[in-house]
Amino acid sequence: MWTVETIMSVTRERLVDLIVELLKRMGFREYEKVARRGEWGLDIVALRSDPIAGTEKIVIAVHEKGLASSRDVNVFADIINSQKADKGILVSPAGFTKDAKLLLSREYRGRIVPWDGEKLASLLNNYSIPVPDDLKVAEREEKEEKAVLNEYHLDAPLLYDFSPDKVLERVAKIVSSRFPVKADEVELASLRVDLDTAYIVSWSVEEGKRGEALVLSGDEMILNAESDPKLANQLRKVKLDSPAVIQATERTINTPLSPGEAVVLLKERAAREFGVTENQVRIIDRRKVYIPRRAEVEFRVGSNRGKALVELPDGKVEVELRALPEKYFIERTVKAVSKETGEEVRAVEVIQKERKITVRGKTERFSFEASFNPYTGKLLHLDTRMSDDAVRKLIESSYPGSEILGIELNKKSAVADVLVNGTVLAVRIDLRNGKMEELAKFPPLDGAIKKAKEVIESNFPVKGLELSSFRVTGHKYLELELEGEDGRARVKIDGSTGDMLDYYLEITEKRAGELVAERYPGYSVVSVIAEKDEYLVDAEGETHEIRVRLSKDGKVIEEVDRVLRRKLAEKMAEERVREIDPEAKVEGIELAENWVVRFTGVSKVGELVLHRATGGVIEKRVNFTERAIEEMYRKHVKEKYGEGELRTERLTHYKDRGYVHIKLSGSRGLYYARIDSRTGKILKEDTAPLKGFTAKLKQMQLEREYR
Repeated sequence: MWTVETIMSVTRERLVDLIVELLKRMGFREYEKVARRGEWGLDIVALRSDPIAGTEKIVIAVHEKGLASSRDVNVFADIINSQKADKGILVSPAGFTKDAKLLLSREYRGRIVPWDGEKLASLLNNYSIPVPDDLKVAEREEKEEKAVLNEYHLDAPLLYDFSPDKVLERVAKIVSSRFPVKADEVELASLRVDLDTAYIVSWSVEEGKRGEALVLSGDEMILNAESDPKLANQLRKVKLDSPAVIQATERTINTPLSPGEAVVLLKERAAREFGVTENQVRIIDRRKVYIPRRAEVEFRVGSNRGKALVELPDGKVEVELRALPEKYFIERTVKAVSKETGEEVRAVEVIQKERKITVRGKTERFSFEASFNPYTGKLLHLDTRMSDDAVRKLIESSYPGSEILGIELNKKSAVADVLVNGTVLAVRIDLRNGKMEELAKFPPLDGAIKKAKEVIESNFPVKGLELSSFRVTGHKYLELELEGEDGRARVKIDGSTGDMLDYYLEITEKRAGELVAERYPGYSVVSVIAEKDEYLVDAEGETHEIRVRLSKDGKVIEEVDRVLRRKLAEKMAEERVREIDPEAKVEGIELAENWVVRFTGVSKVGELVLHRATGGVIEKRVNFTERAIEEMYRKHVKEKYGEGELRTERLTHYKDRGYVHIKLSGSRGLYYARIDSRTGKILKEDTAPLKGFTAKLKQMQLEREYR
């Protein structure tokens, strides 16, 4: 029957196996031990079908180091959330702290189920999971090894208290300070106690003096024991105590004096002390007591035994404990390795250190290392590991004609992906003993390839895909690499269902050009540029050049640029320029964001900006020529002022300001004007007479203004 003590003695690995068996009997349809516990923080993932809630995912973690704290509970709650589980079971054989219990009841009720040692033992018993024979034997041996103490009834009380537990506690304290042994590992095997008889004698003399003497032997006596601080309390206690009962394996009583001799010795001593005769010393009372002098202890520490001599009541403790012989550790190791691996040990090497002894060696397929406490014989660590070559041979012999796709070696197990008759299997090998189990069986490879090919070719512009390679990832997923003239695809298949989980497709540059040519009839592909996640395809037609962005899976086609071909752009530029000045000529045309056209005409000069794709005029930057402005102003002066012949004195073009200053001279006066060079409009004009004083002043003023 399972008990909390039995649960506490089980190793983590064995406890996880027991919980897996328990889940199986509780009706869980799927359960799996987590291979890399250090990475995930879990030991088991399980699934259970609920008729109301549907499939329920449960994660289980074993906490093996003492009481589980509130911090351990919070960490486990984070793991449940990260795994998207419905609930979790936290197994702590030693139990939970107060804070952890409070946190579980307030914050995680129904979310985290706590199993302590008592709960787990109850479940194992209820579901009829038997206690392994080796655990039963260990428990029985432990009970048998407990020391049996005899009970001795004495005819007098003890002067000092005697407790086997206190004696053992003193021995354990010394042992744990000098050897790599914990105090609670020291167990009592036998206890022999030596008792001396002594007498407490009440006396008085005629002068009125009185006292209580402790007579120990002919040479040892304390005349006034009641005045000794260490003895006063003990004497009072003895008066009230009944005859003592002590526990020991053996007891020896030494009697240095008879009761009569104790009286004689006391009277002689008191007479000398007080200068009286022995007849004047009166004996009022005499009581016998026992004094514990020493204890000889034989103790157990694991498989070893030691001895201790304890001076009582509070004297020194001498301990003798030797390391177990080398032969013992070799025999223990050979037995443990043979049981674990089923193979005979071929070679052994012993490495001795003060606090640890290590035994290393090999069997036919395994290497092993066991470490022990040299004084207790306790097995601290046993690591058996199957060699890499033996792992491969085991797989090959178990699956003849198979192909090993890959092996992941962990500390205690190896997980291999094996191709057997067109089907991939994931198998786990326990490196400690060579036991093998199938973790997963993938759908047939041919069916997975066919399904993946159908899905890709029906949804993307590729045909003729064939398998080029495949691999297994995480021992759960199958990755297929398919290639063809149109492109390549990587497809991820769920190993448990055979359904496609993910994919990546990339068409070839050639196929990218073909798709653009199909979308734009009459265009020929000039170039294909491969970017990180897309293709940029340049193509040209009769009137335009285009750039198309194409996703690498071939599904998204987007025109990102369209521009007139240069010859057409030049022709349209000439037409637009002649609309401004019939005699204008195109000086140059350049493609920036749009087409920029520079032109020069008889009356006008400037730039036009034409749309890069349509050729429409977006912007005009046109100025009249200086010659045109001069002719326009001459004509204006003749018509307005009736001048005949005119002479141009000065013409200054402020291009940055967009106007011209002009000065003409005629027979009737001087003419000044500011003319907009873009529109030809006279912005301002003035005249000045030719002669006279006031004419000079006017001319000076206008010269400054129309510089």
